[in-house]
Amino acid sequence: MSTTDTHGNITYANDAFIEVSGFSRDEIEGQAHNLVRHPDMPKEAFADMWATLKGGEPWTALVKNRRKNGDHYWVRANATPLVRNSRTVGYMSVRTKPSREEINAAETLYRAFREGKGGGQRFHKGLIIRTGIGKWTNTLKSMPMRWRIRWTLLIALVPIVLSQWALCS
Repeated sequence: MSTTDTHGNITYANDAFIEVSGFSRDEIEGQAHNLVRHPDMPKEAFADMWATLKGGEPWTALVKNRRKNGDHYWVRANATPLVRNSRTVGYMSVRTKPSREEINAAETLYRAFREGKGGGQRFHKGLIIRTGIGKWTNTLKSMPMRWRIRWTLLIALVPIVLSQWALCS
């Protein structure tokens, strides 16, 4: 886990982050968080992350980070704005270990983005969504959770109403 100021400079890093990154606390605190950015990460991922966070929303995606020794490690990064008195004062990122299958899929996808072959796909709030003619398939994936719940309840309500109507007729 780590926190940053609004410019992305690390204000706190927990012991697990320090250990995994290979940097000491003195080397990492106050530095730009992109200190651990691995060059294999597509620039589109971080552009999407900052756009999402600055829009006041959380962002989750797989991220390949660079260790101090040049090696790497993968995380599922869950970043969210830190808000105090209705004002964003920084960001917090909590990371967990992704599965090998998730890492393999992310490596393939991110390589395609780096090579300019991400055709028909883009990052949106940490998700990979389709563009062009296939974009309608994103509707459920990119819909806010409250609307997913509302639609589920509405769909579940239809058979109930129909059965009541059938019983009363």
